[in-house]
Amino acid sequence: MVNMMSSKQLDSILSSIPAATAKGQTLNNHNGDIKVDVFSKKIHLDKTRIVATIPQILKDEIKQYLKDNKGETETTVILRSLKKMGFNVDSSWLIDKRSLR
Repeated sequence: MVNMMSSKQLDSILSSIPAATAKGQTLNNHNGDIKVDVFSKKIHLDKTRIVATIPQILKDEIKQYLKDNKGETETTVILRSLKKMGFNVDSSWLIDKRSLR
């Protein structure tokens, strides 16, 4: 004898199952919110801009360095410098993201 399930029973079972799509999680840390994309395993950090006045000759040297090193940006140059000084700079931040778009 075959046990047949009614439509109401099936609807009741299906409504108790969580959705098949996962949502990103937000983690709190001392630097602000960190958003984690569950599917791509990417971490999205809040970013801010630093403004500094530097001598024009240094700016010209950075421009020349960027022309000679196409995979670099001002951001990666500054982050590499901060890392060498001992700041906590994640290696994934040193990648030029323009080629990934």
